[in-house]
Amino acid sequence: MTAALEVSRPEAVARRATLVPLAARELRRFVLNPVFLFAVVMTLWVAWSRAGATVTEIDEVNGYPAVFLGGFGMMAAYWLSRSMRASEPVAGVTPVTRPARTAALCWVAIVPFLCGILALLGFLRTYPLSDAAYGPFSPSARIAVLVGQIVVPALGGPLLGVALGRWVRFPGAAFVLFLVIFGWVQLVTILTISRPDSAPIAVLRLFSPFAFFTLHADAGVTAWRGSPWFFIGWQLALCAIAVLVALLRGAEGRVRTRIIRALAITGAAAVILLVLAATGGFTHAVAA
Repeated sequence: MTAALEVSRPEAVARRATLVPLAARELRRFVLNPVFLFAVVMTLWVAWSRAGATVTEIDEVNGYPAVFLGGFGMMAAYWLSRSMRASEPVAGVTPVTRPARTAALCWVAIVPFLCGILALLGFLRTYPLSDAAYGPFSPSARIAVLVGQIVVPALGGPLLGVALGRWVRFPGAAFVLFLVIFGWVQLVTILTISRPDSAPIAVLRLFSPFAFFTLHADAGVTAWRGSPWFFIGWQLALCAIAVLVALLRGAEGRVRTRIIRALAITGAAAVILLVLAATGGFTHAVAA
């Protein structure tokens, strides 16, 4: 056993020594990607142009960071994962497995994630938690709504882009998926407006990496059915699934078996969190 540990420790150190320069290389490529730069500029422009504007309910404005940092971040990460030629000067120094390259790519999500945190802080300065536009949610639930609509999509979008890039060769796959997710959110939102108390429709609404939680009506701001906190858990489970699916590409032997086992556990947890998100929280509450 001691001999095995002595062998495994140098191997682990070697893997970390290889991962760090790879991750640094991919981070630089991602930060300089024109699509990501466009996403950052548009997020700043929307925040500046909407500053001081009166909103009737918070969902009018908090979806923009998710669209740009999450959606466009997904497209940037997808194209980054498909263009491996630019990483050859680093990857060619030491033989690197495909899962190790994928793990390095997944680290790029830390950049839009930090941008999402900054966007959240700026959002709170413009729209404090005491604003009536949040509806009948408690202060802690309002934070959960914002985290789930601004910060977590900024993390999950690029991770989804890496997973998509590892398995799909079609060049426009990320853009198509962006349109599908955007269309799905709009469709289930329309269904929710017609039947806000329906549990099955609540599941459909929350079966997405992004979901709305409020709507302005004649009586005031409506808080739709669902728990923002459990929805964050569902989103984080989707992030973990995206990473595991990406790592599965090229994995062999015991590593592949462990990834598949982790996928099964994470998938089961995601289903439970989705059900809890749809059944918890408000059931069509209205704040005047």
